[in-house]
Amino acid sequence: MIISYPIRSMGIRSRIVEAGTGPQEIWLVHGIGGRADRWRSCLEPLAQAGYRVRAVDLPGHGFASRSAEARYTVAGFAAFMAETLARYAEGESITLIGTSFGGHVALRTALDLHTEVDTSPLHALVLCAPTGICALGSEAREGLADRLAQPDRETVRSRLSFMTGMTGSDLDVLTEEEYRITNFPGTVHAMQRLAAMVREELDAQPLLDSLVRLAWELPVLQVWGEADRSISPEIGRRIARHVPAISSVLLPGVGHMPYLQAPELFHREVLGFLRQIC
Repeated sequence: MIISYPIRSMGIRSRIVEAGTGPQEIWLVHGIGGRADRWRSCLEPLAQAGYRVRAVDLPGHGFASRSAEARYTVAGFAAFMAETLARYAEGESITLIGTSFGGHVALRTALDLHTEVDTSPLHALVLCAPTGICALGSEAREGLADRLAQPDRETVRSRLSFMTGMTGSDLDVLTEEEYRITNFPGTVHAMQRLAAMVREELDAQPLLDSLVRLAWELPVLQVWGEADRSISPEIGRRIARHVPAISSVLLPGVGHMPYLQAPELFHREVLGFLRQIC
């Protein structure tokens, strides 16, 4: 059963969407412009495998508050995740799974938490087409920022179609959900702040060398969709060449959101990885 409940972290109201019980927790971090609900197709399958699975709305996203005091920076989002884990995680171990910008945030959070190796609760890290490891380049950053800063229905639909490859009624449903969230009070300003962050900060401090060091101490899996048009799978291949300790999976025929487009494939790879490192 999936449940949802409100939380407060760093003074920001947010919520957790959750399924399952047990001492091994999986925390899911959505991408920029996304929300916790995007992970619904993952919650029950991962919970049925024996995990307590939790997804949280990042500040300015989903049902989280659009507080003017929130730090819309990579460090700010990572600090929010670290405090959320400190306040709400209850298990013996934590696996972080982040997608796109959520992968960026998850990696930064893992780096911050893993400074004390002996006391860190982190068990593993899964990065799904992450930003922040290798630079995307100005053209990709500008395209993402432009799509974020325009909340009209047609732009929302175009952005989702570009990222997911979805068409027809599936895309219609996702577009309407996204459009309603985008029109919550304060969301337009939040998206403008996020767009500014994408332009100014997303490529500012690539974490590739930090990932090299982390992957020797913490099991890390990267998952990429072969048909990803948002962030080229070539970046994943570059990461694999540069980070010898990382595990890599390329999913055929899948775009930027494999957990949404091909959930069975995604779950199989993630669970296989976690079983292998037990």
